[in-house]
Amino acid sequence: MKTLRLMMLAALAAMLFAPNCLAGYGSEHRPEYDLLTPASHQFDIEAEDTWQFLDDNSTFRRRVFSSTDSAIRLGPDLGTSELHQPEVLISYWFDSVNAAQFQFRDFSLFGDHFSTIPLNFGGGLIPKNQTLNNDGTRWFTFGGFYERRLTPLYQDRETELPEFLRGWDLRAKIGIEFTYNDFRIDDGRKLTLLHSQFEARIRFHEKGLPYPVIGVEARRWLLPQLAFEATAQGYWFNKWDSGRSQGGTVYDSQSGFEAHLRLIYAISRLRGFSPFLGFNYNYSRYVQTSSGVYNFLRVQMIGPELGFNFSFNPRI
Repeated sequence: MKTLRLMMLAALAAMLFAPNCLAGYGSEHRPEYDLLTPASHQFDIEAEDTWQFLDDNSTFRRRVFSSTDSAIRLGPDLGTSELHQPEVLISYWFDSVNAAQFQFRDFSLFGDHFSTIPLNFGGGLIPKNQTLNNDGTRWFTFGGFYERRLTPLYQDRETELPEFLRGWDLRAKIGIEFTYNDFRIDDGRKLTLLHSQFEARIRFHEKGLPYPVIGVEARRWLLPQLAFEATAQGYWFNKWDSGRSQGGTVYDSQSGFEAHLRLIYAISRLRGFSPFLGFNYNYSRYVQTSSGVYNFLRVQMIGPELGFNFSFNPRI
């Protein structure tokens, strides 16, 4: 986590002190639609769907005061071994260096499992010998970012670099994101052994906080119409006062990291339209603690993705 904080500081410093350079760089296409060199007032719309396969150790739990709680695994206990993650990312370039971004992602869980063991959750007991699932879970994120191309830092000295380091367009981003997560078992209701109803859900968002995110992106042409893209972003904070109380102050802790590797095909006859396919990794951890509550979620997933970029400039 110290490494992530150092990366955030270094990237922020580079973004602040990188010189503005409005000239095109690395372009093999019309500049207003170049994947590597955006034009002033250009809009980039990225849409994708990701198939995520969850690690068997992806776990959640909820304890209220001194009640017993079970570590419930999404795959082995609920049958949630995969999810879909559709995403939309919209960028507006003020010039060829600076951009504002908005991102929205939805996490859709699938699967069910016939449970043969009882599970303790939130002070209640979920009986054995019944089919469980994550139906009704509402989990999505939205965030705003500032992105800056870092290419001007090194483009004048690129000839001094080894061949495999030349031709890259490097970008950094920093911003704020918020996760809405209403995590449910069977849409939030299960019968206890006492035949009374209780809500089998964790409302992470009610005690959750917005968090700072830092990211990097690198693109390079492999062929005249084929580009490679690698992106990574992450966040981390520990025991921030959520402003909520449940048996005392509730402290919110969150961390996450994701990475994407993609091949982008720039279709020259379709102005600004570039489909891509790739592979991604995603990890997130959510902990909320006080003397009266313990909410926990850890998810690790990996899988393929498919989508497209669409660029247009209303002033051209």
